[in-house]
Amino acid sequence: MLLRTAMVVATAAATGVLAAVPAAAAPATPTVPSLPGTALPLPALPGGPGAPVPFTEYEAEHARTSGSVLTADRAFTHLAAEASGRRAVSLDAGEWVEFTLARPANAVDVRYSVADGSSTTLTVTANGALLGTLPLTSKYAHVYGNYPYTNNPADRGQHHYFDDVRTQFGRTLPAGTRVRLRAAAAAVVDLADFEVVAPAATAPAGFLNALDFGADPTGAADSGQALQDAIDAAKAQQRGLWLPAGTYTVPRHLVVDRVTVRGAGPWHTVLHGAGVGVFGNGAPNTSTDVHLADFAIFGETVVRDDSTSDSGLGGSLGGGSTVDNLWIEHTKVGMWFDGPSEGLTITGGRIKNVWADGLNLHNGVSDTVVQQLFVRNTGDDGLAMWSDVNADHHNTFRRNTVSVPLLANGFAVYGGHDNTVADNIVADTVTQGGGVHVGNRFGAVPLAGTTSIARDLLVRTGDLVPNEPTEIGALWFYAADAPMDGAIEVRDLTLLDSSYAGIQFFGKSITNVSVDRVAIVGAGTTAVQLQAPGAATFAHVVAAGLGGAGAYDCASGFALTRGAGNLGWSSTKCGFAPAGQLEIAQAKGVDFGFQPVGTEAVLPIAITNPGPKPITVEAVFVPNGYTVAQGCTTIAVGATCTLRIRFAPQSSGNYAGPVTIHSTSPAGPYVVGLTGIGFDPDGNLALGRTITSSSQACWWCGPDRLADGDQGSYFESQNGAFPQTVTVDLGHQVSVSRIVLKLPANWGGRWQTIAVDADGTQLVGPVEYLFAPETGNVVEIAFPATVAQRITLTFTSNNGWPAAQISEFEVYAH
Repeated sequence: MLLRTAMVVATAAATGVLAAVPAAAAPATPTVPSLPGTALPLPALPGGPGAPVPFTEYEAEHARTSGSVLTADRAFTHLAAEASGRRAVSLDAGEWVEFTLARPANAVDVRYSVADGSSTTLTVTANGALLGTLPLTSKYAHVYGNYPYTNNPADRGQHHYFDDVRTQFGRTLPAGTRVRLRAAAAAVVDLADFEVVAPAATAPAGFLNALDFGADPTGAADSGQALQDAIDAAKAQQRGLWLPAGTYTVPRHLVVDRVTVRGAGPWHTVLHGAGVGVFGNGAPNTSTDVHLADFAIFGETVVRDDSTSDSGLGGSLGGGSTVDNLWIEHTKVGMWFDGPSEGLTITGGRIKNVWADGLNLHNGVSDTVVQQLFVRNTGDDGLAMWSDVNADHHNTFRRNTVSVPLLANGFAVYGGHDNTVADNIVADTVTQGGGVHVGNRFGAVPLAGTTSIARDLLVRTGDLVPNEPTEIGALWFYAADAPMDGAIEVRDLTLLDSSYAGIQFFGKSITNVSVDRVAIVGAGTTAVQLQAPGAATFAHVVAAGLGGAGAYDCASGFALTRGAGNLGWSSTKCGFAPAGQLEIAQAKGVDFGFQPVGTEAVLPIAITNPGPKPITVEAVFVPNGYTVAQGCTTIAVGATCTLRIRFAPQSSGNYAGPVTIHSTSPAGPYVVGLTGIGFDPDGNLALGRTITSSSQACWWCGPDRLADGDQGSYFESQNGAFPQTVTVDLGHQVSVSRIVLKLPANWGGRWQTIAVDADGTQLVGPVEYLFAPETGNVVEIAFPATVAQRITLTFTSNNGWPAAQISEFEVYAH
């Protein structure tokens, strides 16, 4: 085991995956010392994990430069924390960074950052001879505030700094060529990926040609309908569709089923536009026998908006479908596949600079393999399986590389059964996630069967976050929604230079976990962090360069069975060393309850600074209806400041939202949820009250949506199981005479049969009501005034969907 660890560390150092292995205790926020020479940080290690990529990657901080190398940093919202390897090169006008090619190249992709609202260029020379210029823009970078993010700098919390630009040189530069990038104005260069791009491929025999259907390879005309016509014709004729080299403007989704679509290569054939995507049919009508290969999808998404289905690939694909060598950028999600479906294989390609997940297998996707993908700069999980409603199962993520996921994890498995994450590399997580994560979270079908985590390399992963758990481990397990008792097998992992703990257990009980042959080399805190009850066996786990004790355990109740071969982590301690995070006494939220309109209440939020340095509160933002009654400034080490929030509703409404605390803490912005109901006896009496239902179809469409004051959120019952009921408890006996029911205003019309009763006495129905878009999808039901506490709706039919559906359930006295 020690020999294997030494070999992995030596290989990692040689390739630049690890800049340095701490020889002694690491600080709470480790720094990464410089490594001289050219670095090739993330391609697959020889005979080891990661995606085999066609490029050679050179880190700017290891190249010659007249600029300044940024100090290594892992603090959320700091630019260097988002750089590969946590360092980059800052250039002023006229300054340069120069790479010496270790291998021939005729193209380059450069990762860079420029100030928000700006654009500039990099002049490219080879041994002093001009090759051309690279245009740099901030258009696809920089967001602010809390999720959901904005483009408004006044919201502070700036992050998502980097983007990419690519170009071909027109000739092949030999090894040894000095390629210099000179900045016309201030810019930051993180790295450059050099490669030899093959000439544009030619059409396979028998394929239809998209140009024959009117597609425009110059991008001047909208090619969306022409390409859809070509796809439909290829399907009907059982022939493939050829996309010749060119850039095609496609501001829409292209729908594919039982068809092959191939381009001339992702450097040559590009589908580009706002809303561009290639989608299978909607589940459960899965598209089968789809084969997509050798083209790029470049969107125009400039901020994350979860009300859109803005993915490069989407819908439901399976039945032997394949996706090979696609390049996706500037969409919300790279690939989002909905189930239930089975039998998809994704091989190779790149996903970069997207605003949410790189790839997500969602809601019952099974027997799917994702392999050899290179994923960088995602706004959420790099690769994820989310068993929402239906269990994802028998899926495999193997030999992929994820670099700098800006939020959440490199790899995540949310529930499901019998899934595998193996032979992957992940590096440089930024906030609210680790390298590999397994959890019962987000309403997922609980973990079952055997989940396998094997032979993965995790580099500089885990991070400090402003909410529980405060410090996230490189490999972490979180039983949030329910205890985790499905088997988890962890084998042959290497965790290098972890920001905090190597392996973490958090939340409700976690059992049936076995860990064998794991190297934890350099960790900011402990090898193991126990913050849950449960049990696991550890064997042949070797740790070196820990910043704290071997294990963190504050009477968690976790039974850790130490088998043979463990070394370097025998001690146990309760407590973290201060790492710069604040402690918020009301971190789980502040509830003002029902506040009469025209009155006010003030409640405290206590903020403590454990150290090690004073922290300054720079700004506090509160949601509508709230103001800051008393603020905070600089909080000394060991001191507590009380932030006081005033709630003064001027009208009836649900005033829910986060107060955001921006500070100099390296954890980034702190968020405390505020809830309060502006109560008006002549307004909606159901607002904010408890609503229950006989069933619900999904974790995010529960009955609580009916009293949140938001017509856009909705409740949906279990499908195909009428009758269904929803009941609101008004909190006390009150006179009522009218209810108002709503669906989202943008939904199509439908008839629903509904009966109304009060405390068990029927008031109306059952009656069929029309929810019509032309009237805002609003239905009003009046009845003689009656005194009641609980109002129940009983649904017995819906011609628009086989379930009870409603977005707002309002009750009025008059």
